[in-house]
Amino acid sequence: MFIELTALRAFDVTDGFGGLVVLPVDPVTGQDVPAPIVMRYAPSANLGDIDWVSLVGIIHPGAFDVFATLSYMQSDPNNVTTPFGGLFSDPFETPEKQDGYAYYIGARYNLPNDKTKIGLEYNYGSEYWFNMAVAEDSLFAPKTSVRGNVIELYLTHRISKGFILKLDYMKYDFEYSGSGWHMGAPKDLDSTPILGFPSPTDADRFLLGLQARF
Repeated sequence: MFIELTALRAFDVTDGFGGLVVLPVDPVTGQDVPAPIVMRYAPSANLGDIDWVSLVGIIHPGAFDVFATLSYMQSDPNNVTTPFGGLFSDPFETPEKQDGYAYYIGARYNLPNDKTKIGLEYNYGSEYWFNMAVAEDSLFAPKTSVRGNVIELYLTHRISKGFILKLDYMKYDFEYSGSGWHMGAPKDLDSTPILGFPSPTDADRFLLGLQARF
């Protein structure tokens, strides 16, 4: 059995990260702009602090590996807003403290051949959930950043000592906008909200991968 408790704080969270930004819509009104605007962006304000606490447990009953984790987040905003919004608040609104939570559970079965494993995982994030994973290279959002539900089913097979084949399927079901982002208030996607940036409602992801270890 493995149990771990983690607590952390991000101080002086900024309103962005240096680099190029593409603006297909007006972030204040949600209306399309005549042509997508590419601009160089630099952080301009400290929006406040964010605290997290997370508990994870792992057990290994027989041929199974089973885990569960519960995480809680709370924001401590400064009275700062920008055209992109404040900490979990819309542009020109007064930011308020918000909190969110996420849970993540999964199990994996190890077949008797000691080479093949089949896993099933589920995670849920609440309306204001944010996990500071904006650097993740994912088309939709890291699954643990989603404000909504994600189901993942996968199979791995060890072809040889250094090569592992992976087949993977993820089903994303977004309930609120802004997954993986800390600026702007989340909007219920079952309604017809005005969004400064497009936000998907659902997505399917299929993956065929080969991992090589040297």
